[in-house]
Amino acid sequence: MAAGTPDSEHRRHPRRRTRLRTGKIADADNRFLSECTIFDVSAGGARLMVPEHLNLPAEIILFDDLEKTVALASVRWRRGNQVGIQYEVTPASLRYFASPKLRSLAQRYYARTD
Repeated sequence: MAAGTPDSEHRRHPRRRTRLRTGKIADADNRFLSECTIFDVSAGGARLMVPEHLNLPAEIILFDDLEKTVALASVRWRRGNQVGIQYEVTPASLRYFASPKLRSLAQRYYARTD
């Protein structure tokens, strides 16, 4: 494995691989940016697969479709369509959030209104 690749780095938290786990990414203002696939989840962050053309801000909100959780995270690295994120706030159940925009990410079908 080449130095500097995500798999060769030391980790603070053990990771667990996930496959075909979907999520949604929003910006800090709760505006939907893209769907994603979530891989290698740990207590401290995750690896995401996103569209290669997608420009991500430094901080994102990640909604996990399977767990129904929301996390504030910062983008730590990006290589092509893969992104490493670090949780700034531990993922929490969506039921604790009142924002209609944020809660709309949990819907099977959603639409952007901006």
